[in-house]
Amino acid sequence: MSVPKDTAERFRVIATGFTEQTRDNDWDAPTPCEEWVARDIVGHLISWFAPALEDVGIAVELTGDKHTDPAGAWSEFADIVSQALEDDNKAEALVTRGPIPGQSLETNARGFFIPDVFMHTWDLARSQGREVELDADFAETNLGGLRSLGEQLQARGGFGPPQEVSADASSTIRLMAYVGRDPNFGLES
Repeated sequence: MSVPKDTAERFRVIATGFTEQTRDNDWDAPTPCEEWVARDIVGHLISWFAPALEDVGIAVELTGDKHTDPAGAWSEFADIVSQALEDDNKAEALVTRGPIPGQSLETNARGFFIPDVFMHTWDLARSQGREVELDADFAETNLGGLRSLGEQLQARGGFGPPQEVSADASSTIRLMAYVGRDPNFGLES
């Protein structure tokens, strides 16, 4: 399935892929993200995008705790984000916090949050020893965008140096290796 162009639909598709990786998890399993366990991925996604939602008047009050019930918290949070992106007034409202302060919630979601959820889908799957192939076209789009940042990508922190992969590696593996992930993480026997 290809990734839709409409931001709300795009989020739903990407969030569904992430949600599939939240089932039957060892939430204390290490991840390809240095120093993070599986529950930290969910906590990261919720913690960094919640302020942007609050900026546009959406209270982020979850009944599931991101530390003790990561799957439940993610499910609730994904629903909140979906509803916000479907509401044109909320989606077009400007945020003061987030990667692009002064831009709309939709711009922040489209440019940063959705790609982050997309890549962390792989991280979460690999923390559980599962293989997952992400949408190839969207992986290529993200890889191109990240490559355009050059050395700034690693300088900003959060991304390790690119890892070597074979020329015939999948788009998913090339993307994740480019952001410093070990392409074999979680699959070693």
